[in-house]
Amino acid sequence: MNPTAKSTLKLVTSSAHSHHVHDHSPDRGLNHRRGERGSMSLELVILTPALVAALMVIAMGARFVDAREDTSSAAFAAARAASLTTNQEAAVAAGRTAARQSMSDRGQSCTSLAVTIDAHDFIPGGTIRATVTCVADLSDLSGFGIGSGHKTFTATAAVPLEQHRDFS
Repeated sequence: MNPTAKSTLKLVTSSAHSHHVHDHSPDRGLNHRRGERGSMSLELVILTPALVAALMVIAMGARFVDAREDTSSAAFAAARAASLTTNQEAAVAAGRTAARQSMSDRGQSCTSLAVTIDAHDFIPGGTIRATVTCVADLSDLSGFGIGSGHKTFTATAAVPLEQHRDFS
């Protein structure tokens, strides 16, 4: 055997032996330092309220968007229903009924719901406008900076009347 090969073999063997001894240490694979004990608990205590607050902001935003969309859909339903009638009085009645039904179907509860139907232009080629105002009860979110717990959402929709339609 070559003397150089023999010394290389000893070096490898001794290196493997020292590595083997290191593997039996009690902290094998873990790198704990005395000052880091409990740091995970501290991070959890700090991050949990921030995460909960972020989730609440997302939920609050979703409620706002949902209420605004429901109000907008009710306004369109009111204008559309009003446009399908034959006179101004029927247009106003149909529009109000459609808006209330739309809000009810969507599960939106308003502490106050106002529906205004503008049918003064009820002529062929004219326009029907419906405005829906919903005061939503958001008291369950009042602890998150909403104030009184009520928010007013207003939407207006306009639907044209057919040009060649008989309104009699």
